Amino acid sequence: MYKINLFLVQVPMIQISIITVGMNHLSYLKSLLPSIYGENKPDVSFEMVYVDNCSTDGSVEYIQANYPQVKVIVNTEPLGFGENNNKGVFASTGKYIAIINPDIVMHAGSLDKLFNFAESHPDVGIIVPKLLNPDGTFQYSVRGFISLSILLARIRTKGNDKATDKEVDKYLCRNLDYDKTQAVDWAIGAAFFLSRDRFAELGGFDLDYFLYMEDEDICLRSWKLNRPVIYYPEAVMTHNHLRGSSKLGKKTFLHLNSMRTFFQKHGFHVPSFRSSFKGIL
Repeated sequence: MYKINLFLVQVPMIQISIITVGMNHLSYLKSLLPSIYGENKPDVSFEMVYVDNCSTDGSVEYIQANYPQVKVIVNTEPLGFGENNNKGVFASTGKYIAIINPDIVMHAGSLDKLFNFAESHPDVGIIVPKLLNPDGTFQYSVRGFISLSILLARIRTKGNDKATDKEVDKYLCRNLDYDKTQAVDWAIGAAFFLSRDRFAELGGFDLDYFLYMEDEDICLRSWKLNRPVIYYPEAVMTHNHLRGSSKLGKKTFLHLNSMRTFFQKHGFHVPSFRSSFKGIL
């Protein structure tokens, strides 16, 4: 992974750096970008860095023509999710980092609220917003750490989030009060907010994961550094969840390979950190 000191050489000139990685996601960018630069534009100073992972759908040309203020980085060969985000962070200057997937749509004030919460809670590691489905219904984005029993349950229920299963319920944290600001073990990496200092402390995303599990891994490593992961429902975003590995194919095998890497690094059973969190929010 990138060396920590590389993240510290930049002197923050703005408050938030939005980092987005895309690969043939033009249709989603046409919703994301207006939600950032339109009437819901954040009050705090910000920049956006877009890392294009060898798209062929005109994504780069669209951004350059319609949003010239976006800093665009074009890869010459496809790279993994974590490496691309690290690359975007290294090219940014903000005090805070917002990792935002292309299939996100910002709601009014979402980044401002995340910024204000982070400013008031400097010891927090990663902050995650409330995510909604495109139809406005709540999306279960918070997770418990994976285990062998949960993995078997997900295989048994074919990854169906609506399945009636005790292990799936535990994994999706269905029993949480999702209107409450609280510590969580981890959340899907569609929208992460953390300070540049925290990102540096973590050394960025672990490059041993090409795709999948890097979000769970970085949240676990944040907890291990006593930097809690906090779910903050006052900040709301819509997420058109792609679920690329839900159908059997190449991405399924990438997901399973990343799980193997996760288990090798952290063991087959990771205890919940949120249940022992004693901090005051």
